[in-house]
Amino acid sequence: MNVLEMKGIYKSFGDLKVLKGIDLKVAKGEVVAVIGPSGGGKSTLLRCATTLETIDKGSIEIGGMSLCSTVGEKAEYCGKKELSEIRGKFGLVFQNFNLFPHFSVRRNITEALIHVHGKSREEADQVCDDLLLKMGMPDKADAYPCNLSGGQQQRVSIARALATNPEIIFFDEPTSALDPELTAGVLRVIRELAEENMTMVIVTHEMSFARDVADTIVFMDGGVIVEEGPAASVINDPSNERTKAFLAGY
Repeated sequence: MNVLEMKGIYKSFGDLKVLKGIDLKVAKGEVVAVIGPSGGGKSTLLRCATTLETIDKGSIEIGGMSLCSTVGEKAEYCGKKELSEIRGKFGLVFQNFNLFPHFSVRRNITEALIHVHGKSREEADQVCDDLLLKMGMPDKADAYPCNLSGGQQQRVSIARALATNPEIIFFDEPTSALDPELTAGVLRVIRELAEENMTMVIVTHEMSFARDVADTIVFMDGGVIVEEGPAASVINDPSNERTKAFLAGY
């Protein structure tokens, strides 16, 4: 079963065509790493999948529900009720953490659980405590983001994304704002999630991590998918010249 299906995705900003007919499927339990040069459309693809941007044309299904489909020339989106349900099916981890600075770690993790998903405070607190233990930060519930390192903030961000028990998690360059030492801790958490068969789409520049953790690698450039295949074969033996030139830089 596919948790995510994106078909014929087009997206422009004014005259700038950013996505030019992208097709992407992600099966349950699959880890897909999206690689490619800056400006190739990777982050825009993620933003379209997670409703932060609307597409011009194409169709998106998440968790078996239709987010949007194209009638005639324009993509039409589902209603508010369905949209809210679909948003509950995915988690999103940003490169710059996007934590609420005036909320404690606990409140960052539990806020949506209580106010959007209707959990009791006790239930939400239990989810928070379990996740902080998983992230190796059991003593940080009452800390504020400004008291945490970048790596710790990113792990809180991952805990927040996991809190709603999503069917798929999207990561947009989860380590690009971190130094190498802190990067290792965040990648270790993502690696553990992969071992637990969490369905994930990860936009990353960490090539060895992508090769080791992802099932499938998608190489994007110029708003199209240039090459897609099993992680080890794309990284170690790419068939497309553009992919080879890009990976030569690593």
